[in-house]
Amino acid sequence: MSRNVSVFAALCLFILSSCHTTKVAEGKTINEDIEWSHTWITGTNKTDLPHVLIIGDSHVEGYYPSVAKALEGIAYPSRFTTSKSMGDPVLMEQLEEVLKHYRFDVISFNNSLHGRGYTAEEYAAYIPAVYKLLLKYGNPKIQWVNTTAERDNLNLQITDAFNANIVKRNHYVEAFAHSKSIPVIDHYSLSIAHPEFYRNDGVHFIPEGVAAESKNVTQGILTLLK
Repeated sequence: MSRNVSVFAALCLFILSSCHTTKVAEGKTINEDIEWSHTWITGTNKTDLPHVLIIGDSHVEGYYPSVAKALEGIAYPSRFTTSKSMGDPVLMEQLEEVLKHYRFDVISFNNSLHGRGYTAEEYAAYIPAVYKLLLKYGNPKIQWVNTTAERDNLNLQITDAFNANIVKRNHYVEAFAHSKSIPVIDHYSLSIAHPEFYRNDGVHFIPEGVAAESKNVTQGILTLLK
């Protein structure tokens, strides 16, 4: 590991440790023009198989059906997706509404493509609080999925201006996950290596990219279910 990376990782951990004393309610809500969320809970009255919750955004909307199919007969897969970002107190309210009513054995968590109005540090301030909330109503095993690169919609071979924020957010996530021994699914590296996976908007994936994401997330979940 290079000295620069080591210094940045140390800085990440310092900021994240400082966040434990920060009141998350002090965050601010920055709405997008369209806000949305989607809750889909399966096997709510069943106890014969473990329950899995996949949290994320439109990328999860894309790969959830494939993950759900792969988990048939193994677990009950549910999802919660939202346009809210860490940094926004509303996200915490949304998550709590799901987690306090249902119990999960495994949670796969991703959040970062939205919330362009939040700095990487404002985003990072929520990481410890989100982790604590995921554990509040049970003892699930957790995997954290980092965020895909965002590309220039006029030239998919390069990333756009917001991608620098995504890189910083991912560093904070990975530093925190390492400190808690949480496995990280590295979709950022996947997306950097495969510009051909992108639709023309530079954000979402074509079916081949969705399949790759689904495979990674499914493998991670299956490992945690062992």
